[in-house]
Amino acid sequence: MTRTNTARRVVLAASIGAILLAGGTAAVPAGAAAAAGAAAAAARNPCGLYRDNDQAMYKNCSQANENLFVTRIVSSNTYHCVTPGSVAHLGSWNNVFRVYHRGTC
Repeated sequence: MTRTNTARRVVLAASIGAILLAGGTAAVPAGAAAAAGAAAAAARNPCGLYRDNDQAMYKNCSQANENLFVTRIVSSNTYHCVTPGSVAHLGSWNNVFRVYHRGTC
């Protein structure tokens, strides 16, 4: 793909996004608004490995404990046991290289 085609696609995508945003929003029933709020909260705190500002976090959404092996760029590697429904702080996002599931703990 040439640079010209890439630039055209970027402009087209931005134009479509602007049109969709300018279209307004429809009325939403109260139950749907509550569900949308719960979905937004889940998106802020998703399952598995995610980034929270400059920190690496892991949320266990399963019903069992998860044993994680965290490899780091600078410091030593660590293991974390994350209980069901809990969130573990794994360290600085820039220092966490990979996270491996090692079964249950």
